Amino acid sequence: MNINPSEIRSLIHKATRRTGTPIHDEDLEQDVALHALEALRRLDSITHPRALLMKIVCDAVRDHWRRRKPAEDLADIDERFLSHLPAFESEIDRNRSLVLLRRALARLPAPKRALLDLFYIKDRSIPDIAALQGRSVSAVKMELARSRRFLARIVRSLADKKSR
Repeated sequence: MNINPSEIRSLIHKATRRTGTPIHDEDLEQDVALHALEALRRLDSITHPRALLMKIVCDAVRDHWRRRKPAEDLADIDERFLSHLPAFESEIDRNRSLVLLRRALARLPAPKRALLDLFYIKDRSIPDIAALQGRSVSAVKMELARSRRFLARIVRSLADKKSR
Protein backbone atom coordinates (compact mmCIF):
# COMPACT_ATOMS: atom_id res chain seq x y z
CA MET A 1 0.00 0.00 0.00
CA ASN A 2 1.42 3.36 -0.99
CA ILE A 3 0.58 6.36 1.14
CA ASN A 4 -0.42 9.16 -1.16
CA PRO A 5 -0.21 12.61 0.51
CA SER A 6 -2.98 14.01 -1.69
CA GLU A 7 -5.28 11.18 -0.64
CA ILE A 8 -4.51 11.87 3.02
CA ARG A 9 -5.21 15.56 2.43
CA SER A 10 -8.56 14.83 0.75
CA LEU A 11 -9.59 12.44 3.53
CA ILE A 12 -8.69 15.05 6.16
CA HIS A 13 -10.81 17.64 4.37
CA LYS A 14 -13.66 15.14 4.19
CA ALA A 15 -13.33 14.29 7.90
CA THR A 16 -13.14 17.95 8.97
CA ARG A 17 -16.04 19.13 6.85
CA ARG A 18 -18.33 19.27 9.89
CA THR A 19 -15.80 20.40 12.48
CA GLY A 20 -13.98 23.01 10.42
CA THR A 21 -10.44 22.79 9.18
CA PRO A 22 -7.72 22.73 11.81
CA ILE A 23 -5.27 25.59 11.96
CA HIS A 24 -2.28 23.35 11.27
CA ASP A 25 -3.40 21.07 8.42
CA GLU A 26 0.17 20.03 7.61
CA ASP A 27 0.77 18.80 11.15
CA LEU A 28 -2.37 16.72 10.95
CA GLU A 29 -1.31 15.27 7.59
CA GLN A 30 2.07 14.29 9.01
CA ASP A 31 0.41 12.77 12.07
CA VAL A 32 -1.88 10.68 9.85
CA ALA A 33 1.06 9.59 7.66
CA LEU A 34 3.03 8.46 10.72
CA HIS A 35 0.08 6.52 12.13
CA ALA A 36 -0.50 4.92 8.71
CA LEU A 37 3.16 3.84 8.49
CA GLU A 38 2.96 2.36 11.99
CA ALA A 39 -0.19 0.49 11.00
CA LEU A 40 1.49 -0.86 7.85
CA ARG A 41 4.40 -2.18 9.90
CA ARG A 42 2.12 -3.68 12.54
CA LEU A 43 -0.49 -5.37 10.31
CA ASP A 44 0.28 -8.43 8.20
CA SER A 45 -2.41 -7.99 5.56
CA ILE A 46 -4.76 -5.13 4.82
CA THR A 47 -7.93 -6.01 2.93
CA HIS A 48 -9.44 -2.50 2.84
CA PRO A 49 -6.61 0.06 2.75
CA ARG A 50 -8.82 3.11 2.11
CA ALA A 51 -11.09 2.22 5.05
CA LEU A 52 -8.04 1.79 7.30
CA LEU A 53 -6.69 5.15 6.18
CA MET A 54 -10.08 6.79 6.78
CA LYS A 55 -10.18 5.30 10.30
CA ILE A 56 -6.70 6.68 11.01
CA VAL A 57 -7.73 10.10 9.65
CA CYS A 58 -10.90 10.19 11.78
CA ASP A 59 -8.97 9.21 14.90
CA ALA A 60 -6.30 11.84 14.20
CA VAL A 61 -8.90 14.58 13.64
CA ARG A 62 -10.75 13.59 16.82
CA ASP A 63 -7.49 13.64 18.78
CA HIS A 64 -6.56 17.00 17.26
CA TRP A 65 -9.78 18.64 18.46
CA ARG A 66 -9.49 16.94 21.83
CA ARG A 67 -5.92 18.13 22.40
CA ARG A 68 -6.15 21.60 20.90
CA LYS A 69 -5.44 24.60 23.05
CA PRO A 70 -7.79 27.57 23.09
CA ALA A 71 -6.70 30.28 20.67
CA GLU A 72 -6.93 33.03 23.30
CA ASP A 73 -6.10 33.04 26.96
CA LEU A 74 -9.17 33.98 28.99
CA ALA A 75 -7.12 36.42 31.05
CA ASP A 76 -6.45 38.44 27.89
CA ILE A 77 -10.15 38.83 27.00
CA ASP A 78 -11.83 42.05 28.07
CA GLU A 79 -14.24 41.47 30.97
CA ARG A 80 -17.19 43.06 29.18
CA PHE A 81 -17.09 40.27 26.56
CA LEU A 82 -17.44 37.48 29.13
CA SER A 83 -20.85 36.26 30.21
CA HIS A 84 -21.60 35.32 33.78
CA LEU A 85 -24.03 32.74 35.07
CA PRO A 86 -26.66 34.45 37.20
CA ALA A 87 -26.08 33.43 40.81
CA PHE A 88 -29.75 33.56 41.81
CA GLU A 89 -30.59 30.44 39.77
CA SER A 90 -27.87 28.44 41.50
CA GLU A 91 -29.10 29.70 44.86
CA ILE A 92 -32.69 28.68 44.04
CA ASP A 93 -31.55 25.21 42.97
CA ARG A 94 -29.43 24.80 46.09
CA ASN A 95 -32.34 25.87 48.34
CA ARG A 96 -34.70 23.42 46.61
CA SER A 97 -32.17 20.63 47.04
CA LEU A 98 -31.78 21.45 50.73
CA VAL A 99 -35.54 21.44 51.30
CA LEU A 100 -35.78 18.10 49.51
CA LEU A 101 -32.92 16.66 51.57
CA ARG A 102 -34.46 17.88 54.84
CA ARG A 103 -37.80 16.30 53.94
CA ALA A 104 -36.06 13.04 53.06
CA LEU A 105 -34.06 13.09 56.31
CA ALA A 106 -37.28 13.58 58.26
CA ARG A 107 -38.67 10.38 56.69
CA LEU A 108 -35.52 8.41 57.43
CA PRO A 109 -35.72 6.01 60.42
CA ALA A 110 -34.13 7.44 63.57
CA PRO A 111 -31.15 5.00 63.79
CA LYS A 112 -30.17 5.67 60.18
CA ARG A 113 -30.58 9.42 60.66
CA ALA A 114 -28.44 9.30 63.83
CA LEU A 115 -25.69 7.43 61.99
CA LEU A 116 -25.67 9.93 59.12
CA ASP A 117 -25.70 12.77 61.67
CA LEU A 118 -22.64 11.35 63.46
CA PHE A 119 -20.73 10.85 60.24
CA TYR A 120 -21.64 13.98 58.25
CA ILE A 121 -22.71 16.62 60.78
CA LYS A 122 -20.56 15.76 63.79
CA ASP A 123 -17.68 14.67 61.53
CA ARG A 124 -16.93 11.47 63.46
CA SER A 125 -14.82 8.77 61.86
CA ILE A 126 -16.16 5.28 61.27
CA PRO A 127 -13.94 3.72 63.99
CA ASP A 128 -15.20 6.39 66.44
CA ILE A 129 -18.80 5.63 65.58
CA ALA A 130 -18.13 1.90 65.93
CA ALA A 131 -16.65 2.48 69.40
CA LEU A 132 -19.60 4.70 70.42
CA GLN A 133 -22.18 2.19 69.27
CA GLY A 134 -20.27 -0.92 70.39
CA ARG A 135 -20.26 -2.37 66.88
CA SER A 136 -17.59 -3.50 64.48
CA VAL A 137 -16.11 -1.10 61.93
CA SER A 138 -17.39 -3.22 59.05
CA ALA A 139 -20.92 -3.22 60.50
CA VAL A 140 -20.87 0.58 60.74
CA LYS A 141 -19.56 0.85 57.16
CA MET A 142 -22.33 -1.43 55.91
CA GLU A 143 -25.02 0.42 57.85
CA LEU A 144 -23.70 3.76 56.57
CA ALA A 145 -23.86 2.50 52.97
CA ARG A 146 -27.41 1.20 53.53
CA SER A 147 -28.45 4.49 55.11
CA ARG A 148 -27.10 6.44 52.13
CA ARG A 149 -28.93 4.17 49.68
CA PHE A 150 -32.15 4.42 51.68
CA LEU A 151 -31.85 8.22 51.80
CA ALA A 152 -31.18 8.35 48.06
CA ARG A 153 -34.31 6.28 47.40
CA ILE A 154 -36.39 8.65 49.53
CA VAL A 155 -34.93 11.71 47.77
CA ARG A 156 -35.67 10.17 44.35
CA SER A 157 -39.24 9.33 45.31
CA LEU A 158 -39.83 12.84 46.67
CA ALA A 159 -38.31 14.41 43.58
CA ASP A 160 -40.47 12.21 41.32
CA LYS A 161 -43.61 13.20 43.23
CA LYS A 162 -42.66 16.87 43.00
CA SER A 163 -42.00 16.73 39.26
CA ARG A 164 -45.46 15.30 38.50
